[in-house]
Amino acid sequence: MINIIMKQQEKIGFILIFAFLFLNFVFSQLISPLYLRFVNNDKKATISFLQKIKTLSEYQKILEMNNNIYGPTVREEIFQRENKKKVMINNLEQQLTINPKARDILYSLYQLYLAEGDKNRANDYLKRAREVDPSIK
Repeated sequence: MINIIMKQQEKIGFILIFAFLFLNFVFSQLISPLYLRFVNNDKKATISFLQKIKTLSEYQKILEMNNNIYGPTVREEIFQRENKKKVMINNLEQQLTINPKARDILYSLYQLYLAEGDKNRANDYLKRAREVDPSIK
């Protein structure tokens, strides 16, 4: 009786070890989709990646490496989104000089500055927008 129980435990142990090894092999073969996009020279993925790592010390080195692969337009494309935001902010601030109580412009400036990480300026515009329309949350 004990032999039967031990053989069943051995079988269960063997099945568990086999399942663990099989699953480990399967999951080790899965590659991140982002990595696959890099390997396949997807310029959009590279630019998206570089936009996210701008604050890291390795950024300049990785940027130069990608400039060699994709050409000098990579830097322009990385900062394109930021430049568009700056142009939008300038346009909205000019419109605000015409109508300083424009609720939508004040709120848009709040959102843009918040996205840029300038919380003080963003909160100033939110406060001004709430003065015009107290229902803004």
